[in-house]
Amino acid sequence: MINFTLFMNRIICTRIALSFFVALLTACQGPQSIKPKELVANIVSQDQSLQSKQHEQLNETDEFLSEYAAVILALRNNPTFQAQLTELEIAQADLQLASQISNPSVFYAFGVANKPYRYAIEFPLEALLLRPLRIKQMQAQSKQTQLQLMQTGFSLVRDARVAYAQAVISQEKVKRLEEALSINNTITRLAKTRENLGDTSAQDSLIAENEMLLVKRDLQSARIEARIANTQLMHMLNHANETRKLSLSDTLLPSCSAEDISQLKTAAISSRADVLAAEAAIMAVKEKRRLNGLNWLAPAAIADATSGQTNGHVLAPALRFNLPIFNQNQGQVERIDAELLKTMHEAEATKLKASLDIQVSQFKYQRDCQEWQQLQTALLPNSVQVIHDAETAYQNGDIAYLSVLESTRKYLNLKLRETQLKADMILSWSDLMRSTSTSQSLTINHH
Repeated sequence: MINFTLFMNRIICTRIALSFFVALLTACQGPQSIKPKELVANIVSQDQSLQSKQHEQLNETDEFLSEYAAVILALRNNPTFQAQLTELEIAQADLQLASQISNPSVFYAFGVANKPYRYAIEFPLEALLLRPLRIKQMQAQSKQTQLQLMQTGFSLVRDARVAYAQAVISQEKVKRLEEALSINNTITRLAKTRENLGDTSAQDSLIAENEMLLVKRDLQSARIEARIANTQLMHMLNHANETRKLSLSDTLLPSCSAEDISQLKTAAISSRADVLAAEAAIMAVKEKRRLNGLNWLAPAAIADATSGQTNGHVLAPALRFNLPIFNQNQGQVERIDAELLKTMHEAEATKLKASLDIQVSQFKYQRDCQEWQQLQTALLPNSVQVIHDAETAYQNGDIAYLSVLESTRKYLNLKLRETQLKADMILSWSDLMRSTSTSQSLTINHH
């Protein structure tokens, strides 16, 4: 009988040791979160323009920086975005904490006179029973973090494209204003000559001179704005002390293709990153509610032993759990219910914001495209025809050369507006791309 008792005690001890070993292995095999490099790769793969150029070289040299290379550098080097990407490591740590199993605790009371020794090994069963719920909650929060960072990455892509376009177009604006200043200088000189000859009044000469001064002022401001735009771009790329040559290719301009706004809205609601993040937040709160609805019991398995009369010790199993007499964690559950309601309202607000972003960016895109098409199909060709007619009339002796210069000045003003419109179109197109969060929902083609 004594041997049988010793045998059963050894079996119990062996089972406890095996359960601890299995628990240790399970704790070491926690779920993994996505890495920052993988997130950046996902952002690139979901952008139509970047995805189409993945097989190309970055086209980055010590002297030249392409628009594609600038966007990639922004995703890799932008300090603010890199700081936000550390939230992925925090999410991974939270996942690891949720997957870890609590260590068992050991109690040992030394035996003294008239009091036998006693020891107990206690293991919280909730560490095993509630572990799947904790992991589901943390996985939902990790997914929410990933989607929020993807939306942040899409915004950074938009900002990098716009910053690059602004840097290039600001240089082009300087060239346009230099051409305009040259024309205005010639007009002012001819106006002065005609005034001296008595052909015109001093008022006409003063108006021409004021026009020249205004263009000169605009040119000075444009040169400063060009330096500012280039500096902002390089700081965004974390290349603050570098200067590169930039080039805005015509292929970067949108083709102004018509898009069905209802299809764009549907695509955004179903695949926009911040909308999916809001849904993941709802799932995380639901899992949190399930967890807090059960963790009040706090059961624990205990292996309790005391000194026995027939052998060295007697090992017996025991249980410990809380009695739900005064509460069943209603306060925490009620608070989480309020969090769930708030999260659901925030998700609905996010969907409405996505719909608004789609509509506003679509309207701005259409507005800029209409002006661009009018400029390209009517205004610029007509202005070129006016210059041609003025030159013909001047050659025939019908008008003065000053009229030819005036028509040229108006043409240069239109070219200046064309330059600014390029920046407006790229901004509105980039907003449209960002508002849908994935270019796979768009069919915008380029020239």
